[in-house]
Amino acid sequence: MSSGVGPRAGKAKDQVDFKRYGLPRGDPYRHRDLDPRQERDRALLVDFAGAPLDEIGEQLDQAAATGRAAAFLLSGREATGRTSLARLIAHQYRELHQLGDDFRLIVYDEIDHDSLRRAQEVLKAIRNELMELGGWGEHRDRLLEVVPNGPTRPEILDLQAQAGFLANYMRKRMKPAWTLGLLIEGMQNDDFLDTLAVVFARVDLLVVVTRDDYRTADTADPDRMKERDRWRRWALPVQVPLLSGEDVDLLARNRWQHEAPDLECPFELKGIRDTFGARRPPVGRALHWLGWLLEWRLRKYSGDECWPAARNLRIPAQWIEESVQQAESAPPHAEGGLRRVR
Repeated sequence: MSSGVGPRAGKAKDQVDFKRYGLPRGDPYRHRDLDPRQERDRALLVDFAGAPLDEIGEQLDQAAATGRAAAFLLSGREATGRTSLARLIAHQYRELHQLGDDFRLIVYDEIDHDSLRRAQEVLKAIRNELMELGGWGEHRDRLLEVVPNGPTRPEILDLQAQAGFLANYMRKRMKPAWTLGLLIEGMQNDDFLDTLAVVFARVDLLVVVTRDDYRTADTADPDRMKERDRWRRWALPVQVPLLSGEDVDLLARNRWQHEAPDLECPFELKGIRDTFGARRPPVGRALHWLGWLLEWRLRKYSGDECWPAARNLRIPAQWIEESVQQAESAPPHAEGGLRRVR
């Protein structure tokens, strides 16, 4: 999504003074992945109405009680907050198991349409992480012996044995012991989770897989996935929701309160609810819209006073809707005009 206006947007953006809104650190609606381990980020995590946080907690509890993997499939459109939710799940897993700095989340995002080969590469990524954590000299030879670099096509039960070995090795052979979680970004084949369910069947760890909710050549087909039972017995499917108008209202107030707790939020929140309730944006796009509206209001302001004394900096409901409509209808590269927000 673009948050500028025309080709000169970079220069204009530098001239926007967010301090007029009492925001010394700039735009409070910057979109980024949130890490719940950081106190500052935890305050920015909000409980949207459609997020199944209770089901996620139950899945974590059941996995802990049975000693099996806590596995999740997070599906959603771009900028819905899948990675932030994955990191929140990892944080909850870490707290549930009372883990400290001995927990490490491995992120794997290489594309491969061969599910067995991709699972094999995930195990190699775990192996490499253990070698780095334990020191090459002490662990390298044994780990490379059990999880080799060979190009041969793996058998799924061999991969299961390797996964069990790595789990046992990190807990019993490494000093100090380590606990690892997996965040696998992207799912190309509809049998990939079935493969993971077998490979990690006897391993107690966290596995989170994200899936783009689009029908493309690099995305697992949702209809074929529904026909598979094995992975559904192993992993909890989570549809990361698009936001309602009330969700965007909550998002706007939460981010503002975090950056300027002593100042009134300038948005007329009914306008936020009405405008974005009709559009149902993902969280990333909602944040870009809020930041763009705030910035655009500042560029239209020519006074000397600051908010809240400067009542012209208030962002009324009708102006929100009209500005969004104008941005949506503008050519993508109009000279001096609003770019289309995608």
